[in-house]
Amino acid sequence: MKFKNMQRIVLLIGMIGILSSCSDEILNQIDTNPNAPVNVSVDLLLPQATMGAVYGVGGNFTMNQVSFIVEHTSNVSVNNVIDPFFIASSLWENSYLALNDLQAMIERAEQDGFYTYLGIGQVLTAYIFSQLTDVYGDIPMTEALKGSAIRNPKFDSQETVYNELFGLLDRAITNLERESVDNPGNLDLIFSGDKSMWIKTAYGLKARLHNRLSLRDPEGSAIAALEAIANSFSNSDEAFVFSGYQQGTAFDNPWTGIQKPQQIFGISTTILEVMEMFSGSLSADPRSDKWFSKIDGEIIGGVSGQTVADPNHVLYSAPSTANVLTDHAPQPLLMYDELKFIESEALLRLNRRSEAYDAYLAGVRAALEKEHFNEDEIAEYMALPAVDKGIADFRLEDIVGQKYISFWMFLPLEAFNDWRRTQFPEMKNERGTFLRLPYPTDELSRNSNTPTDINEVAIYNKPLWWAAQE
Repeated sequence: MKFKNMQRIVLLIGMIGILSSCSDEILNQIDTNPNAPVNVSVDLLLPQATMGAVYGVGGNFTMNQVSFIVEHTSNVSVNNVIDPFFIASSLWENSYLALNDLQAMIERAEQDGFYTYLGIGQVLTAYIFSQLTDVYGDIPMTEALKGSAIRNPKFDSQETVYNELFGLLDRAITNLERESVDNPGNLDLIFSGDKSMWIKTAYGLKARLHNRLSLRDPEGSAIAALEAIANSFSNSDEAFVFSGYQQGTAFDNPWTGIQKPQQIFGISTTILEVMEMFSGSLSADPRSDKWFSKIDGEIIGGVSGQTVADPNHVLYSAPSTANVLTDHAPQPLLMYDELKFIESEALLRLNRRSEAYDAYLAGVRAALEKEHFNEDEIAEYMALPAVDKGIADFRLEDIVGQKYISFWMFLPLEAFNDWRRTQFPEMKNERGTFLRLPYPTDELSRNSNTPTDINEVAIYNKPLWWAAQE
């Protein structure tokens, strides 16, 4: 509801500007399609399109539920049974709404030669399509966003989607590198018009997607990921993150917004066990005191699929309302520490163990730096034997485990993607762990091309194209 209100506000501002500048001739064009405002300027479209990606996709209700699936959190709401068809629809709807805004912006930017807007639009489009395909698998892409011209777009294979995404990101980089008179400035809600950061983001997304193909092409994906990382973020201060949520307003962080009235998030035993795998005890990981509430001085997790309703958090610990789920909490989309962990994994696949280990330690440090711990706290954690275990004992599970911790709590889909590739960590939900989400019921009824075999059974046993095949 908040997202739709935000959309209305941004759209209202845009429409006021349009109407105030329209001539009588334009106003009299009654045959113009009101759902295709071709004359909306790119500077009016960019803020709404950006929030569509950040708030409508990254902070979407479906992503909240993915947090339960990957056992970052446990569901302590009154109704803690996950209905996959119910949770599947929100991300699908909001993604294609945002993609339509982006398509309008891209077309106008290309027409007017506004290459900065064009490149930004292509990066955001790639981000949203990547989220969609990693949740559902095959999706409409090449025939999507055509309006009434194609009412039943075909579903492209995930392999096709990934190839399209790489091409889209390459075009975005090319456009962002071109000389252009346009600069969105503060209308760019993420980087304030800094083209270099959008270019680094595009390369970072390429690295993430290439690494996703580790089981399809171990060597090639590793080489491509490393090449992309070399052109992406260079330190912990560089990240693809939205920091514009406001304290005490309707525009708070969506994860916070869903927790405040309902109290659905508890802490899962799985995240606690992974943290203890490295630290020995939760007290040795400085993130535990910062992230989690305590019950009688203890951090208590719930087992996914077994947790009972606990709206007052008297049984299970909750995300901290002082340090995590705050109104103004930033919304991360891609962080530097993730790239260091991807670099480590890619180097490990190429059997460059020493370099891989160095990148792993750099990732651990970056994950702690983004939480603003001081040097003594960072050094103490990194000196733990299970963290700095040495090159000989270093393994893939160490990289994925530290990533799993680092992705808590706003990037559960990336943890879910890693789990579907590596099967680490072990999930504990006795009802089974989803391998994907089903297509929304509305899409099944509206689009005759929607695959009908993704039912309640298939979501548990039919892996995505890039995932581990059972």
